[in-house]
Amino acid sequence: MAIKEIKMKEALDQELRSGGDKFLLFYSPWDPFCVEFCPAFEKLAACSPGSFFKLSIDTVPEAACLYSVGVVPAVLFFRGGNPNKRLDALPEKGLSPESLAEFVWLCRGIANK
Repeated sequence: MAIKEIKMKEALDQELRSGGDKFLLFYSPWDPFCVEFCPAFEKLAACSPGSFFKLSIDTVPEAACLYSVGVVPAVLFFRGGNPNKRLDALPEKGLSPESLAEFVWLCRGIANK
C-alpha cells in the first residue's frame, strides 16, 4: 500500500478522526538517520496491509510537539484515532528495519485482540 504524506495539521486530524489502525512516521528530510530509515518504512508499507503515513517535522512542527516527538525518526501507532504505541529513535542511533518490523508485528497483535 502507498504511503500518504501528511502536509498539514488539519489533514492529520482528519486522518486520525477516520479511525482504524494507522502507522505514522515522523521524520525530517535532511536528517541522515531518517534518510536511511525511510526506505525501510516505505518497503514495509508496500507489502503490509493497513494505513501508513509520514509527516515531516519541518512541515508540521506542531504535530511533533503535540505527540512529544523529540528525536526522529519516530513511528507512532494510532488505534481508533488515539496514540497506542510508539517507536522512538535513540539520539545519534536512529532506527533499524528490524526494530520497525518487530514494532509493526507487536502493534498488529494489540490491534487484533
